[in-house]
Amino acid sequence: MKPSTLALAVVLALSPAVNVMAATDNSANLIKQSQAANGFINFYYEQDSGELYLEANRLRQPFLLITSLPHGVGSNDIGLDRGQLGATRMVQFERHGPYLILKQLNTDYRAETEAQAEVRAVNEAFAESVLWRGKVVPGKRPLVAINALLLSDLHGISSTLKETQQGDYRLDTDKSLVLPQGVKSFEQNSDVDVLLTFTGAKAGSQVAKVTPDAHHLSIRLRYSFVALPDNDYRPRAYHPMSGYLSDAYLDYAAEVDRDIVKRHLLRHRLEKKIPGDAPSEVVKPITYYLDPGVPEPIRSALLDGARWWQDAFTEAGFIDGFKVELLPEDADPQDIRYNVIQWVHRATRGWSYGSAITDPRTGEIIKGHVTLGSQRVRQDHLIARGLTAGWPDRASAEEASMALSLARIRQLAAHEVGHTLGLDHNFAASTNDNASVMDYPHPKITLNGDNIEISQPYGEGIGPWDRYAIAYGYGQYSEPNQASKLAALMSEVERQGLRYIGEADSRGQNASNAYASLWDNGNDPVAELNRLAAVRSKAIEQFSHQALLAGQPFGELRDAFVPIYLLTRYQITAAAKFIGGTDYHYGASELGQSWHYLAPALQQEALDSLLQTLSMDALRVPPEVIEQLVPKSGNYRATRESFQGANGVVIDPIGMAEVLSRHVAQALLSPWRLNRVSQAYLADKEQLSVINLVDRLLGVTAYSDSPSGADLGVWMRVNAVVFDELIASYHNEQTSPEVQALLNDRLQYALKQLSRKVKRSSDFEAAHFEWLRQGVEQGLLDAKVRLIKQPLSLPPGSPI
Repeated sequence: MKPSTLALAVVLALSPAVNVMAATDNSANLIKQSQAANGFINFYYEQDSGELYLEANRLRQPFLLITSLPHGVGSNDIGLDRGQLGATRMVQFERHGPYLILKQLNTDYRAETEAQAEVRAVNEAFAESVLWRGKVVPGKRPLVAINALLLSDLHGISSTLKETQQGDYRLDTDKSLVLPQGVKSFEQNSDVDVLLTFTGAKAGSQVAKVTPDAHHLSIRLRYSFVALPDNDYRPRAYHPMSGYLSDAYLDYAAEVDRDIVKRHLLRHRLEKKIPGDAPSEVVKPITYYLDPGVPEPIRSALLDGARWWQDAFTEAGFIDGFKVELLPEDADPQDIRYNVIQWVHRATRGWSYGSAITDPRTGEIIKGHVTLGSQRVRQDHLIARGLTAGWPDRASAEEASMALSLARIRQLAAHEVGHTLGLDHNFAASTNDNASVMDYPHPKITLNGDNIEISQPYGEGIGPWDRYAIAYGYGQYSEPNQASKLAALMSEVERQGLRYIGEADSRGQNASNAYASLWDNGNDPVAELNRLAAVRSKAIEQFSHQALLAGQPFGELRDAFVPIYLLTRYQITAAAKFIGGTDYHYGASELGQSWHYLAPALQQEALDSLLQTLSMDALRVPPEVIEQLVPKSGNYRATRESFQGANGVVIDPIGMAEVLSRHVAQALLSPWRLNRVSQAYLADKEQLSVINLVDRLLGVTAYSDSPSGADLGVWMRVNAVVFDELIASYHNEQTSPEVQALLNDRLQYALKQLSRKVKRSSDFEAAHFEWLRQGVEQGLLDAKVRLIKQPLSLPPGSPI
């Protein structure tokens, strides 16, 4: 539906009679001489003053206020992207004497009861927030100027800039204004766009890259006033094994023997024309609309991937319950009734998002909003070019690289739409033959003899976990059967052995579940690491200038080599989760749950494989490859996607080994991991111990025989990295006292071993061991001491 037109009324010459009217009804005069946008909320823009007025006719009627960014800053690092949704606030207007206030209601604490005294007791116990106050213009239709509300940083832009270390910016209202062409009103929402300018004396590097004048950062912000849905929606209670995102609040009307915290699934409203268990056509399908600004062939791939969800809704009993279409030319994506898939450009590749506007009372999704970063597909294409650089058939290589990229785009579209349907990540799905698109997949790469194959890099269609999740969250059953049907669904998925581990249990070094990782493959992460290491070795061996795009200078080959050299980085992280790793699930409580550490043999196998990644065979770059990695030429410069080094413009293979070996050492020596290893060993002496882990790590590095030739430099750098990370873990505040004692013991022992090596080595190697000894000795006493004072940064891997 089109918004109402902003038409400027003709200003008539005022007669004395009109002047009398204006004196008695000032609001009527303003309405006559202003641009009007009528709909959910009526707005009037007064051209001469630049003031926007709101008709105060919705008093004490709760609605939603959402801020968003119709235009972005263009930097993934900053995170202020086009289409970004801000906080959802439930608010209401209240009239108090001559003033109108906008109050944000506290939805976290409630009393869901008909007893008004109980409701009042909760309302009076917790604070609310007044976001704005304005003075009412008198008249039959009361108006209030709202520029003071709109020209404020309700989105938190200045805070985001500060948190991302881009400088201290303040809102400059003298350079900010309401955009009259951005004032629109629809049936269920009304929007106002403003241009906010933030000024800062010292700009951060990312702002400087994407802004013409980084001292004056101007951003278009949108305020959306959104009607709450009717009360016919029936929320569904959240269960951890449902696979859904959820909301939560405290219900003080809950009985003492019931949980005071209530949680609802986040999901769209979807109703059958014929209610009940049997399949039926729907009253209104869930429809998503793709941004027409997406070019082909990406557009078709996105449509294909997003449409994968159609099968799940059909199987759940909703005939034609889900659709994806291209946004019609006459449709306005600001209309809250349109779920949109938006194509967003940034200066660098970055994350994609699946966001939603939800009703905080029930968890109902009012609008799904997918943001897809346009440069991500280029990273997949870069990886594919590196993998196929050794193919003699270049036409086939180019075709395969494009096919891999589009396959990833289909999977990405399905993944992000899944979030806007309410689904959470499932980072354990890769261990069940990629049973869900809600995992982060790594391309499947295989070896066929000496040939690298990428013919089936990603799966097609949603998986069995996704089908279960839609059935559980959206399936409609006759009331007597609903609870038993949902329980049966959950029991069946558990019987099938489908794992589900969500966000909090998967990311970061403190996550312990051995089967929940990002960008990994296979049900055995250790076996997959060994397999992928063989692929990596072949890819490095066959790497050549064929990885370049047409017309690129040879210097750009260095960046194409980065994801090939680091091909195993995520599988290393996944395999490391076996060490001190645990296994558990979120199954139905009546079936019983428990957790346990992984078997000692599995942990030892993981350690064997991880230590192999620190071998010279794994870390070295063949001379014939190094020779091809020529310096960047002319106006081409190193970027964040490039390997750093200590050789100036010349490639630094020892630096490359430093960043990969540090990645391995940090995974092994994470304080949380060492704490778990220690406690597992205390309970079961068959388990891996911290002492055994550290001794084996030093046994394949500093305590091993020194290699010869170019490998000697790599070996020395790795030794420094390992001791650096041991010292860092020793001083880390997250490291338990018991583990600190063990690390101190091993480092003291290392001092003796290094002293012996000083006496037994040639001058060149003796200098290295003495330098290590001094560094460890000082590092034990001073947490700030590091052997490598400025470690080289690992180029970004995520997102792929």
